[in-house]
Amino acid sequence: MLPTAVERPIVAAVRRFVEKEVRPVAAALEHADRYPHDLVARMKELGLFGSLIPREYGGLGLDCTTYAMVIEELCRGWMSLAGVINSHTMAALIVLNDGTDEQRQRLLPRFARGEARGGLCLTEPHAGSDVQAIRTVARRAGDEYLITGTKMFVTNGREGNTFALLALTDPGATPRHKGMSCFIVEKGHPGLQVVKSISKLGYKGVDTAELVFEEFQAPAENLVGGVEGRGFKQVMSGLETGRINIAARAVGVAQAAFDAAIQHVQARPKPKEAPPALADMATKLSAARLLTYWAAGMKDRGERCDLEAGMAKLYASEAAQEIAAAAMRVHGEAGTLKSLDLERHYRDTPLMLIGEGTNEIQRLVIARNLLERYGEQPGALTSLERLPAERKQMVLAVRQFVEKQVVPVAHDFEAAGRYPGEIVEKLAELGLLGALIPPEYGGLGLDLATYAVILEELARGWTTLVGILSGHLTVAHLVTHSGTAEQRKRLLPAMARGDLLGSTAPAGPVTARRQGGAWVLNGTASAVDNASHGGLFAILARTDRGRPACFLVERGAKGLTPSAPLETLGCRGLDTCELHLKGVRVPETALVSETDLLPIARLGIAATAVGLAQAAFEAALRYSQQRSAFGKPICQHQAIQLKLADMATAITTARLLTHEAAERADDTTTGMAKLHASETACVVTLEAMRIHGGYGYTTEFPVERFYRDAPRLALALGGNDAERLALARRLRERD
Repeated sequence: MLPTAVERPIVAAVRRFVEKEVRPVAAALEHADRYPHDLVARMKELGLFGSLIPREYGGLGLDCTTYAMVIEELCRGWMSLAGVINSHTMAALIVLNDGTDEQRQRLLPRFARGEARGGLCLTEPHAGSDVQAIRTVARRAGDEYLITGTKMFVTNGREGNTFALLALTDPGATPRHKGMSCFIVEKGHPGLQVVKSISKLGYKGVDTAELVFEEFQAPAENLVGGVEGRGFKQVMSGLETGRINIAARAVGVAQAAFDAAIQHVQARPKPKEAPPALADMATKLSAARLLTYWAAGMKDRGERCDLEAGMAKLYASEAAQEIAAAAMRVHGEAGTLKSLDLERHYRDTPLMLIGEGTNEIQRLVIARNLLERYGEQPGALTSLERLPAERKQMVLAVRQFVEKQVVPVAHDFEAAGRYPGEIVEKLAELGLLGALIPPEYGGLGLDLATYAVILEELARGWTTLVGILSGHLTVAHLVTHSGTAEQRKRLLPAMARGDLLGSTAPAGPVTARRQGGAWVLNGTASAVDNASHGGLFAILARTDRGRPACFLVERGAKGLTPSAPLETLGCRGLDTCELHLKGVRVPETALVSETDLLPIARLGIAATAVGLAQAAFEAALRYSQQRSAFGKPICQHQAIQLKLADMATAITTARLLTHEAAERADDTTTGMAKLHASETACVVTLEAMRIHGGYGYTTEFPVERFYRDAPRLALALGGNDAERLALARRLRERD
């Protein structure tokens, strides 16, 4: 679950500061490109210049997650303020993590109070994302170093006074980074000139400057760590926090743009439908926030998170730019007016695409991390380390079952369109047919989060199997939460054993009409999965008053007739049928809550989609290392690396949204998870086929099956276009 401002007083204080003091003046300051001296002074009073500095040095001692929340809140008001804080904080962290004890004692209290106003001197006219290309030189001369060179895009360059600077102390070193050292340079010594403030598209109000050093005298005691040749590593070590910061900035700006779009839609006369774009905006925003705080949480636990921080920066920055542009479209031409904040958000977001390494470079870094960390091993991106012991044991058992008993036979079963009855029996033996059924009725009583992970693991082997299981357990969950005591007692034990299989029939048209003390159902439910073998159906219908309703109908009901199995593009062997209802009479007790059906059905689709995308990604990652072109493995070609990075990032956000949906189990979060995960599966399976080339188009490799299976997930429950409309409607009606 995401952290909240209520749990962290400093975040609540920053939110109040933004609402009362930042928002009223941000537009005027930004348009005038005027430095916000008064706001910066207030940030000092709040202690924000010492956000990540330990209390022993006078700082707030915040963890990375809380710091990211602070940055998000600032950026909801005005992104430039976060720039003032972040560059300063990165300089302070270099001293904290790599400085000598004397440097920490001397410098950190000044950083924490805001007396030392920090910035980073890294980028040069000829060196941006490629930091190793710097040319600035620091030459030792007695008790000082003489620094010569030019630094570009220095945030706080004019207003700041204490910078972390990277320079060459041994220009002939091989590899080059071993000749780099980091210095804390302080204004006041001769040889430093602020040449100019750089005019920018956005990110105004905060000064961004070009600094020229000519034989600038830096005391030798300001060499970070006291040893030459360690500067590159010292600077790079802060990039995880820096990238999480960029991600948090992006989330903040995206939230502001989304809020503006929602307020605009709510204020105008309501058309029949809300703009579907709201659904995509909200989904991307939620995914970006989840990924950002997931990476921050890893940082706080001391786990390696270079890959995850890179993904957060990549996804959140791209999402912010897309959301800002979408918010302008929602407003129409008025979105370009300077009287609204939207045009500022649109101008600000490209900075996050570029800062802390451009997203193109970020993709290359992500891909190399993937190859280094996972190689050809299965299970990339699916660490189980933080799962509770019991859940981990269950998931590992399912993973082993998939590898040994599903993967070896899935191809042949699927090619023949054969129903996997034997495998379903084995699922029953494992207890999985009772996964969501309470123990008193013979089930395992698992929580929805564990259920989602199990479905994902099974989907990595064969989605047909998951279609059977998820439909069955959706009905079992419905009986558990909406059925009568008699229904629970009679139906659930049989469902847990696998003697009675459940199937959902969410797509009509089916009508329901009251007749005496019963309901009469008529119509055809299309594309009902596992209908040939289902013994209990959850059927969505419309009452004679036009309201949605859900009914439990047992297989032997008079007038209920399944068709012969339909031929389908993918998920063969699922025995998808039409379900014909002609005067099917059911008792009043057959009416159950449709609100208990759809969230669990969406969650099942989302988890299945994540597993399918994961299987396709693992196949592509493995193949890219085995296949060579032009004398080297294709994973070393930039085009393939860019694809792998985007695939991995999309799957990670889909997984996080699905886990969040499992925790909340409401219409909005499950709708977002279903929407994002199913579309991710469609994209990733196609990209996996591209990476395989011609082989991916053959039945010799499983990626063609993955590609065929994906559309069903996007089209389920009425399709993603309908899901967007429903999500947009809920978002518009929300306070």
